[in-house]
Amino acid sequence: MPKKNRPSATPPQDHGAPVPASWRRLVSLALLAGAVRHLGALLAGLAVTWWQHD
Repeated sequence: MPKKNRPSATPPQDHGAPVPASWRRLVSLALLAGAVRHLGALLAGLAVTWWQHD
């Protein structure tokens, strides 16, 4: 009996597509972004405090 050509359940893999970033890289970028935001807020607070001092 010949096999029937059925469409596969998974889409064909595109080998030309870039590999998604690993979870470690995503975590490190999130931590870096959070640190930059906190430093920016700290510097902004210090600038406002210095600007308003008598």
